[in-house]
Amino acid sequence: MPGPKPLDIFIVAEQFRATAYLAHRIPVIARHVPELRQFNTHHLPTSVMVCSALALELYFKCLIRLGRKSFSRAHDLVGLFALIAPKQQARIRRCWKQSYLEIVRSDLTRFYALSGRPMPKANFNTALSISKDAFTQIRYVYEGVESDTGWVADGILDCARKRILEMHPNWEHMRQIYPQDSIEFHFPHT
Repeated sequence: MPGPKPLDIFIVAEQFRATAYLAHRIPVIARHVPELRQFNTHHLPTSVMVCSALALELYFKCLIRLGRKSFSRAHDLVGLFALIAPKQQARIRRCWKQSYLEIVRSDLTRFYALSGRPMPKANFNTALSISKDAFTQIRYVYEGVESDTGWVADGILDCARKRILEMHPNWEHMRQIYPQDSIEFHFPHT
């Protein structure tokens, strides 16, 4: 059986990215939507990070399939990134360094200053390594999260998505349609 289609993976990744976006903004949205007012004080960082981590995992898997490789059901972002073609890795790293290095450096500086521990070098590998198991660890945050782990990969997520859309700009508006018992994808009618 052939592996999943890259487009199908991308579309599902987009759903988790959108869910993370909405979860992050629920307190603001809830003030303006009567049916959601009960959530106007809900801040949902765990949901945001878990959905973001799953979206990044799926963007990586999409890039792996675009390179005609296969992958396992693993969630390890470092391992998945290693399966992406070197040219694509380099473009993601360059995008991240240009747009997100200083943000991550600031976040790490603030976090490590509060913890009193020495800060690791702020770079792409550190951001990916800290975030590598975010999907599996943060969804059970109430059990505790290991030191030097968490989620600082929003920029990597953004750059992986941008890379896919540079290769396939027409995918940006692709959506999943139903029936519920099968997954079909199409361009929206405009």
